Amino acid sequence: MIAKKIIFQNLSITVISKIFAFILFLFIAKVLSTTAYGSFVYITMMLSLLPLLQFGSMHGAVILLPRYIADKTKDISILFDSFNNLSHLLQLLSVLLLFLLDLNISVWIVGVIALNFMFSKHIENTQLYLSASLRFYELNILKSANQVLKPMITLLLFYQYRDIESIFVAQLIGTLMTFSLSLYYVGFKLPGQDHKSLINTIKVLYKIGFFVYLVWVIDILFRTADRWFISQFYSLDDLAVYGFTSSLAMNIWLVSMSFFAPYAQLLYKNIAEKNFFEVKRLVESTNRHLYILLSIISSIALLAYPYVIELIVHKYFNTDFLFFVLVLSSILLALNNMYIYYMISSGLHFILLRYQVFILLINLILNSIFSFYQMNIVYFAYSTIVSLGIYYILVRRYFYHDIEKRLCV
Repeated sequence: MIAKKIIFQNLSITVISKIFAFILFLFIAKVLSTTAYGSFVYITMMLSLLPLLQFGSMHGAVILLPRYIADKTKDISILFDSFNNLSHLLQLLSVLLLFLLDLNISVWIVGVIALNFMFSKHIENTQLYLSASLRFYELNILKSANQVLKPMITLLLFYQYRDIESIFVAQLIGTLMTFSLSLYYVGFKLPGQDHKSLINTIKVLYKIGFFVYLVWVIDILFRTADRWFISQFYSLDDLAVYGFTSSLAMNIWLVSMSFFAPYAQLLYKNIAEKNFFEVKRLVESTNRHLYILLSIISSIALLAYPYVIELIVHKYFNTDFLFFVLVLSSILLALNNMYIYYMISSGLHFILLRYQVFILLINLILNSIFSFYQMNIVYFAYSTIVSLGIYYILVRRYFYHDIEKRLCV
């Protein structure tokens, strides 16, 4: 079991980081014009798609690192170093694409974003390694720097200059400081001379990681589809309204992700050790706690939202109902996660892919209809709820079907 101290640290970091991120989010939304904020949402949306070019290396490492730790004959350092080098190479190729995108910002700011994107990869990989090794104390220190320090620096710099450029410059400063800490915990090693071993390790990574990657790709497409349709067929002001409310509601899901991140790692470990009695107990107990957490933070968010709009932001009025619908979407998104982690780690990728393609098609068809008839943007949130509701029923049902079958063996 995970020590209560670790859980408390993890939640404390999440709460503190979300407070700073929330203040920053509201300040940016308040200061930037609706059109400028719409542009910021568009840039952020495009940046969120670039990790797709990793093609599943990270997902293979997430599954394989716990297995290598459980199997004493495997060398975890060879797997991690190979993955780390490969992911940085792919990150570099992704960075080059940044300069081909029309982001409506200066070239030097694109360069700042590119540097931030490159250095952040080792931070992400280090957190993955520490998590798989169950080194939660060090992981929480690194997360503190990454999730608390960065929004603090961004808030200070944006307060001084109050433009989009200062946001990205501040993020790079925070990333460089966190990158130094990540190097202290996990050094960066260049590829050795044994190229055959490197190639074999990469093959093993993608043999599992590519199918998990497809699951993740569809998830990314699903979560950005509504904003993409709005960006293409509606005004920047509409994109700003939807981007503001959806980003605020998405914090509920992000808090939930931070809550069950350690439990997800234990889930991978127990599945690697084929301890399915503990797997079932872990999923059910984690979800019970998640229901309570979601109830509390969702209630607070819905009660506070009108006051935030009236007293702080002074714009995006009459969006209370849109926010309510997007909160429900965020709740459904969070409830699916433990079931998805189980299916990914248990090799049920094709079942999950089938479910995801099905709900993505439903979502895209509905969004296309709404765009064609220029319906109110709240309908895009309705589409998300319908799709996620169906998805929740499918993955929960399959989890219990599969776990009972494994327990009877």
